[in-house]
Amino acid sequence: MFGRSRQQQVHIDSLQAQIRDLEGLVDVLAARADIGQEELLRLRGEVGPNIPAESRRLVAEGKDIAAIKVYREHTGAGLKEAKDAIDQYRAGLA
Repeated sequence: MFGRSRQQQVHIDSLQAQIRDLEGLVDVLAARADIGQEELLRLRGEVGPNIPAESRRLVAEGKDIAAIKVYREHTGAGLKEAKDAIDQYRAGLA
């Protein structure tokens, strides 16, 4: 919460909760549409989180922790959100 007001942090927390809810809804809808996990990962990779170029480079070099740090610096994301985004990005490369 460094450098942020309490009101800003509450708003950020609310937005993160909404994102988690929407991601859960996407999973439910994908299951109902009989879209497998592999296809869903591919689709999410096409429209998924906007990974900064520096984070993409670090992932390519196998430096996931540094990539997560850069992602957090660029987006203001929390640790879990950043790790999930980088993990999702890496999985889309496989």
